[in-house]
Amino acid sequence: MINCLLIKITTNSRGLPARSYRTLNATELMIGRSAECNIHLSDPRIAMHHAVIKELDDGHVYVVSLNGEIEVDGAMLQNIKLTPGKQIMIGPYQLNVEPAPPDVNLSVSLTLVQPLPDDYQDLKARTHEPLPNAFKFKWRLSMWLIAIISLVFLVLPLAQNLIPQLQTSMSELPFGFDRVWSTGRISTAHRHFGSQCFNCHQAPLKKVSDKACVNCHQDTAPHIADPELQKRSLKAAHRFIGSMRCAECHQEHKAPHPLARQDNNMCIKCHGAIKTIDPETKLPNIRDFEKQHPDFKLSFKTGPSDKDIERIPQSDQSKLIEKSGLKFPHSQHIGKVQGPNGIWDVRELSCTSCHQAEGKEMRFKALSFRKNCSTCHTSELQIGPKDNKLTLPHGDEQNMFNALKLYAPKEFDRYSDQLKNNGCAYCHEIQPAKAGDKLPWQVMPLWLNNDWLTKAQFNHAAHHTQQCTSCHKVETSESSADVAIPNRQSCLLCHSGNTQKHKRIASSCMSCHTFHNAHQGYDLITGAKVDTKDIDILNTLPAATEK
Repeated sequence: MINCLLIKITTNSRGLPARSYRTLNATELMIGRSAECNIHLSDPRIAMHHAVIKELDDGHVYVVSLNGEIEVDGAMLQNIKLTPGKQIMIGPYQLNVEPAPPDVNLSVSLTLVQPLPDDYQDLKARTHEPLPNAFKFKWRLSMWLIAIISLVFLVLPLAQNLIPQLQTSMSELPFGFDRVWSTGRISTAHRHFGSQCFNCHQAPLKKVSDKACVNCHQDTAPHIADPELQKRSLKAAHRFIGSMRCAECHQEHKAPHPLARQDNNMCIKCHGAIKTIDPETKLPNIRDFEKQHPDFKLSFKTGPSDKDIERIPQSDQSKLIEKSGLKFPHSQHIGKVQGPNGIWDVRELSCTSCHQAEGKEMRFKALSFRKNCSTCHTSELQIGPKDNKLTLPHGDEQNMFNALKLYAPKEFDRYSDQLKNNGCAYCHEIQPAKAGDKLPWQVMPLWLNNDWLTKAQFNHAAHHTQQCTSCHKVETSESSADVAIPNRQSCLLCHSGNTQKHKRIASSCMSCHTFHNAHQGYDLITGAKVDTKDIDILNTLPAATEK
């Protein structure tokens, strides 16, 4: 092992020698221009691996030539023994072996004694005089270019935005002078009017205002239903700018990237510490679907109106009971089942036999007796002897009782009790008559829930490679009160949080949630109220699709 003290001697600005010290410990000390050399010499006259300092078989330390020349007293040698006082030339450098201090076994100094020549005076002598009048031509050309650039990129765009008459006339053309200010490609959604910048940039040299967005997107709902809470919350989350702008999440001139931001930062900015935004909120802090996210809340219908909803967390298992008014065991409607024509009528039923998908997101059509039940359950509406069966209408008790009075008035009471106990009661919950009711009994109203997760969205088409029963455990369900919606732990089998995990898909906030809740029918930004007749139209909007 060589323990070497390396001294590099250079000349400072005043022409005086300056020494720098460094200790090297290695079996061999490589000298050369390569960056990996222990003693690095940057002069181009030095080889990449010029020489090496190492101990030879006789036990003494030598400098050995590799790809360059080393000399002593004008003689070129292959090996030179390093003894105190020895002066060795390594290219333009002089290596002196100096007395070694007690803590090292070798001390050498390096001095550049043959610096590269200064070629400035020679280059100046060989340089020709510039062409006559070349400066005037370059000056005129540069002035013309400055004028053209200023006209195209400054004067014309400003004139189009500041002169109303010019702006009006340019609006009829498929292009505008201010297109030269565009910072990138327009998104596909805005391309049909994006050639006229003033459609969005209503004031020159200012950011796009929310008013410009709302001029077209008048039916886009706010993030929070309560206008006062929305205004207070968004200002609290953006203390330095006053409020949240549309352009914070919808970034234009970024095509082909999506118009809406797809990262979680904007969501976590508020929901990561939601109590600081709204101290009265009941929402928990949410930062990551896998690490910090509450259990799903299911929406149960409690009445006929769309707002008759009770949301129950899946962690509260004792309350997860659907009261739909139907008697429906899934276990008897999946696999091989007996049809209405006896034991020889065996049919194969699957989930898609009843749940029929529609649309690009595979949302399911509403269930009905005529489409989904009548094929197998018509016999429950037939009453009387075999040779004189009476088929009753389905859907309204009053019509059914009117048919009994018309076609079987003498058997009205018996047939009514039979339907109450076996016929209609085969599928429906029956409500006994109360004092003052006109009918002897009634079928409980049906509250079928088509949207269990009203605060989220779900795309069945993205999961079409999976079996329905891999998420919805219905094979052993004996009651219609059972809820077969998968919980968060079930989703985490295939999905991770913000970062991708092995064999799991990274899922951001936007994977399941949308910022605007137009499908809820809340007050819009314009202040207009969504009518009931408009709900179906809003449900078809991509941004309003719910799980």
